[in-house]
Amino acid sequence: MPEKNRLMPSFAKEGKSSSFIHDEPTPFRLISIATIGVLAVSLAAIFIRWCQAPALAIAAYRLCISSLVLIVLGYRKWPVLSQNLESREWRIAAISGLFLAIHFGAWISSLEMTSVASSVVLVSTSPFWAALGAWLFLKARIQRFFVFGFLLAFAGMIVIASQGSNHQDSFAGNALALIGAIGGAGYMLCGRYLRAKLDTLSYVMLAYTFAGVFLLLLVLASGTPLSNFSWQTYGLFLLIALVPQLVGHTSFNWALKYLSTPVVSTIMLGEPVFATIFAFLLLSEIPSLSQVAGCLLILLGVALSIWSDKS
Repeated sequence: MPEKNRLMPSFAKEGKSSSFIHDEPTPFRLISIATIGVLAVSLAAIFIRWCQAPALAIAAYRLCISSLVLIVLGYRKWPVLSQNLESREWRIAAISGLFLAIHFGAWISSLEMTSVASSVVLVSTSPFWAALGAWLFLKARIQRFFVFGFLLAFAGMIVIASQGSNHQDSFAGNALALIGAIGGAGYMLCGRYLRAKLDTLSYVMLAYTFAGVFLLLLVLASGTPLSNFSWQTYGLFLLIALVPQLVGHTSFNWALKYLSTPVVSTIMLGEPVFATIFAFLLLSEIPSLSQVAGCLLILLGVALSIWSDKS
């Protein structure tokens, strides 16, 4: 506790001038930011499908571009971070970036092998792993309404994922999506710890930078090309970094300051609903009635989980 009190004043003061929203948000602001975040991340699968580039290259460009933008915006924070963060916080930030690199590397690879609906739904099982991890490692208490809401949402995800895919490698793609889900859960648990001490910009700047470095190392080690793409693909790299990453995921990181990890994770379950809609409109992937029913279950589960958080 003394460590937290030592860190908080300098970071809180620094965060007021650079955070995109002030402290103590109203319920309307919380809902607005969460909605924008869900819509932004839901576009990621569409942009990725349009990219004519290897999955690891897409993931590396996504994190490297977004981290460069944040480094420019938060350049004044680096001296504060270096002076106030202890080795434990730096290690957790690096682990958070590693989990994020696993999340995007595995999930984007899965989109090459299975349908958008199956991939996005399975990667959205992060709340299950996050809630399990919070209970095991953080001694978090889970409310009954959250459990009921999550079970409804999880049932909806199973309904959508069980519809199968026309892709020959759908089993491998689904497995990669689940690996991405576990990576996302680890990233959010690390974020819950660090966001108690860092403002949004400081945390995402660290996590995205570490993730970008890990992905670049993986790209170099695997011999994945990073050049000779079309201008359209380079434009999509930029779009993926700015919209789903900076707007979408940063919104969720900001929400972790005010809501519990399970609740933020469950809000993110709205992503497969909108991703399925966007895939229908933009990729002509027509959902079945069962997939529509699954989406409705997810929305109901999200609503119940949000209401379970008395904070």
